[in-house]
Amino acid sequence: MYGDDEIDPHRAHSQQTDSSQQALYDSIDPFSETRQAVEPWGEPATGTADSDESESEDNARPESQSSSAQHQTSIPAQTQTAPQLPVLRFTVGQMVDRSKRTPGFTFEVMTTIPSYKGRKYTGVERNQIEFERLEAHLRTTYPECLVPTLGPGTTASKYVPDYQNDRLVVLLLQQWLNRVSVHPILRQDYELRQFVEAPFAFNPALTSSSAVGGSALSIAPQQGSGFFSWGKPKQRVVRSANPSEFDQQLETTADNLDAFQKNLSEARRWHGRQARTRARLAIDLKDVGTKLVSVGVIEHNSGLGRSVKRLGKCFLHVGACAQTQSNLEGSRAIAVQDMYTVACDNVQKTLSNRQLIFTEHQVSERQLERKRQSVAVLRASTTISPDQVQETLAEFNVAKTDADSKRQRAERVDKVLAADLQAFEANREGDFRALFSALGRDQLHIERQVLGEFKAVLDFVRHANDSSSSSTTTLSSTQAQFAK
Repeated sequence: MYGDDEIDPHRAHSQQTDSSQQALYDSIDPFSETRQAVEPWGEPATGTADSDESESEDNARPESQSSSAQHQTSIPAQTQTAPQLPVLRFTVGQMVDRSKRTPGFTFEVMTTIPSYKGRKYTGVERNQIEFERLEAHLRTTYPECLVPTLGPGTTASKYVPDYQNDRLVVLLLQQWLNRVSVHPILRQDYELRQFVEAPFAFNPALTSSSAVGGSALSIAPQQGSGFFSWGKPKQRVVRSANPSEFDQQLETTADNLDAFQKNLSEARRWHGRQARTRARLAIDLKDVGTKLVSVGVIEHNSGLGRSVKRLGKCFLHVGACAQTQSNLEGSRAIAVQDMYTVACDNVQKTLSNRQLIFTEHQVSERQLERKRQSVAVLRASTTISPDQVQETLAEFNVAKTDADSKRQRAERVDKVLAADLQAFEANREGDFRALFSALGRDQLHIERQVLGEFKAVLDFVRHANDSSSSSTTTLSSTQAQFAK
């Protein structure tokens, strides 16, 4: 029988998924107009219009780093490479503090984003609650983006051993970090940098004003994520009276994902029942094998006893195979199905956020126009004090800043959402294909072992019968000789 490591229900489906998602964003390139110019050593040049916050962070970099950058600018032109995006790469190590109710994780980070104080961080430790806080912050701060769904943090499973379940949690966490780190907008988030660099507990403000492109959308923050966000009212896309072609595509996507979610929830329920049934079958097979071995031990006929014991060992082996099958069916498969059930809800919320973004843009424009009219009236008046005029001008500047940020968000929401939906569909197809491939491959290995075990039992019984027949013939000939 294969060992636990040979048939692994949590086998990663290779790193091609992450590279393909990066290639997908590069090929779509909806953010080309906001990308920064990149120096030959892979760091964006300062002073671009991407974010005011990134400029302040560049000024706060250590002197050694600035001097290194100045030194790099003297590289001859013929050695310069093609511009490329800054690197941000996470590597999850292992789960720590399993004795605690909330699991913790260690990971390493490598980056060339200039706003980070270092280029490599090792031994960073965060727990599941902090990961959920980061996900909630990203969803609230970037409502125009389809933030990947965080996997479960539980370490308890009635189907698989603890260490195998830990590997599943780490695998899904690594997948989530990979998808966040390749997103052109999410990877630039200030709180994501704080998540890496903060020396103590990470607790971001859900309405952070450091978001690229403006303040957060005025919607209720999402508490919890992953497996902890079930049971909430679902947001559905409101149908437009005169939908554009892109609106029709979004409505079709919403309908398709709604149907997919309903069927996936039902499939997950029966999948769990199948795993529980096979787990009970494994126990019954092991019990049968134990009883048969006991019968073979006390059997006075040695040939029959050996055959019965061999059959009992076969049932013990088949029971272990059934337990492995239960592990396969009840761990990664159910986790992926649960995660995409939640992900479909998140897509629906993001599509609803798009409509709210356009609504808030229109409201901000109307408010700005009213402030502009108020300023014109005050300037034309001769009875208003200068202080009151200055106060009104300050309110006008605040309204203008807010309107500009919401206008920029409304202008980019369709491009960002189109790219994110394509990435989501590619990830969904890749995740389920990898799940089915791994499940089918491992199930095939197990079934071959079961068939091989029964074939070995059949050969053993045939050999025992042949030996018994030859022994009987020899005994008969001996008796005949004595009779003569």
